[in-house]
Parts: sequence; structure tokens; C-alpha cells
Amino acid sequence: MADSGHCLEAWVAEDKQTVGCMVWLKSEEPPQSVELEIYLKGGQRKTIGPGAPIRDWHFWKGGQQIALYSGPRNGVGTYALYDTSSAGLIEKLAEPSDERLLPKWAKSQTEIQDESVPMSAALTQDRTKWIAKVLRQISEIKPGMRRRDLLREFTTEGGLSNRFQRTYVHVECPYIKVNVRFKAASSERNISAEDPNDIIESISQPYLAWGAID
Repeated sequence: MADSGHCLEAWVAEDKQTVGCMVWLKSEEPPQSVELEIYLKGGQRKTIGPGAPIRDWHFWKGGQQIALYSGPRNGVGTYALYDTSSAGLIEKLAEPSDERLLPKWAKSQTEIQDESVPMSAALTQDRTKWIAKVLRQISEIKPGMRRRDLLREFTTEGGLSNRFQRTYVHVECPYIKVNVRFKAASSERNISAEDPNDIIESISQPYLAWGAID
């Protein structure tokens, strides 16, 4: 493949042998791309040029196909499905007024995941009860309690932290978080040596956020 400055974005397909590279059009600001290069097993390269800036793309069917969304930044776009091995066009359609009308191949992974969540009046009621349960559990954690008390309901995640200040995530849902400050349980001031007996000085209100990675 080309050097890293050649690709604005690159992804490897599920087969671990096919790579897609959205070619960086350096003359444009903000950066954009109008070509997608496909690197196949054996070094063979194919190029897809939709004729407009590429706004999104992803592999489909384990890398056998590529779905591409292109068009002006503030205008209506076009969805197209290509065969990976030949870069040939399989299907093309204009952006609908309602994204729910898109075929599955044209939807992003997050859209597919969102649509897969089961919905019903009973499930909504159960989810509301679960949230109420979690809020009650968190409200029982008070300053003066120990780190070990917190760890019954929470676990650690990535991100910047030390012995005296850390973000914790709920054991049943990593998107529910609290920020906690501690006082050392002894005269030991080692900033990295957490002690289950460390004392909770303060705990924030619970909040929702995506996961953090070290």
C-alpha cells in the first residue's frame, strides 16, 4: 500500500486480506476524498470513483462488497454498492427522505444496531424499572464509605486516573459512569497503589458517556 499520508481513512475487511483506502485529496480543506482504493490479496489494486466526495463507506458481506455514500457536504447524497474484487457497480440509489427506507447494505453499523434493539411497551417499562434500580443503588454510595463498597456496583475503565481520582462504570452498563475522589486509607501516599480501604471523599451524579480507552 501507499504511505500513511495517502489515505484519509483505511479499514481492513473481515477476511483480513482486503484493505480499503479513502484517498486523501490534499488540495481540499477540510480534507476530503473522491476515490476509494481497494487493495486485494496478492497486491492487486482497484479504484472506485463515485464522481463526488465520499461521505461514508464500509465493507459488506465480510468484505465481498463495498457500500459507499457520496455527494456534496450540504446536499443530497447517493448510495452505491460495489463488488470488491472487480470494483464493479452492483446497485445505486438516491438518498431517500427517510433513512429507514434504505436497504440494509446502505445503513451504517450503528443504524443496524439501533434497529436491532427490541421495542415494546413491556420492554420500555422493564428498562425504566432497571434504570430506577440502578439510580437507587448508586444513591446508596456515600462519602465516608470505602473503595470496596463502590466496587460492588462499579468497575474501572480506561482514561486518565490515579489512586485519588477515577471514573468508574456500572457493572451492568459501561455507559453509566460516576467520578469519584478518594482519601488514602493510610499514610501511604503512593499515587498508583489503590487500596480497597481508601475512603470515598466525593462521588458525582451518575451520567452517560461513551467508553474511554487508555
